[in-house]
Amino acid sequence: MSLKTIHQVIIFAGIAISLIFTAFCFLDPDASGNRWFLLAGVGGILAAIGLVGYEIHFLKKTRRLVL
Repeated sequence: MSLKTIHQVIIFAGIAISLIFTAFCFLDPDASGNRWFLLAGVGGILAAIGLVGYEIHFLKKTRRLVL
């Protein structure tokens, strides 16, 4: 497994973890009306969006790179 592939897997795992955290923040029954859960959920969405953007940037930058 190349370093490029490992990097892609770790970024994908980060996206998955942030989306799971976001789902927990929005779907937890104790979170109803709690602004901190809402704020954390929005932060999780922003983190996932940022990681997707980074993944796209990484794939464009390493397209022609053979590792």
